[in-house]
Amino acid sequence: MVANNKEEFAVSETGETEEVTAGNTIDQSNLGGKIRISEDVIAQLATKALNSVEGVTPANPGLMANLRLGRKTVNGVRITISDGNAPEIVVDAYIAVKYGLRIPDVCWDVQEAVKEQIERFTGYTIKGVNVYVQGVTFGDKKEPSAANAEAVYNTFTEEA
Repeated sequence: MVANNKEEFAVSETGETEEVTAGNTIDQSNLGGKIRISEDVIAQLATKALNSVEGVTPANPGLMANLRLGRKTVNGVRITISDGNAPEIVVDAYIAVKYGLRIPDVCWDVQEAVKEQIERFTGYTIKGVNVYVQGVTFGDKKEPSAANAEAVYNTFTEEA
């Protein structure tokens, strides 16, 4: 191995040494077995993508999931994987959208984020991302802190 040229070598199936350069890869098509990624892993990736979209929170999928009818839903995401040589994935995302945002635009962002995240990390083909808007959120109600309540009290007592 020459250190200056950064050459690497690999041993082929026949025992011969082959030179591998930085741009080349070793053919591993002769390896047997299949790789399958769990629906739970894909659901976690989809949930992470949902949480990355501004103004979106995962929502409850509704009565059917509560009765345990149909497929399992995890954090507002239901995954369906078709069997075959190249699995295709259908994602059902159940979300709540923050009030004031344009719902079709948010749904488009959710579809793109979920598709990009799953395809990047799994290499599977996304057949579709169905987005179901289950509600609208109006923001978090801020509870007054003790310091804030004292400041309001002091304001009222000073005026009197």
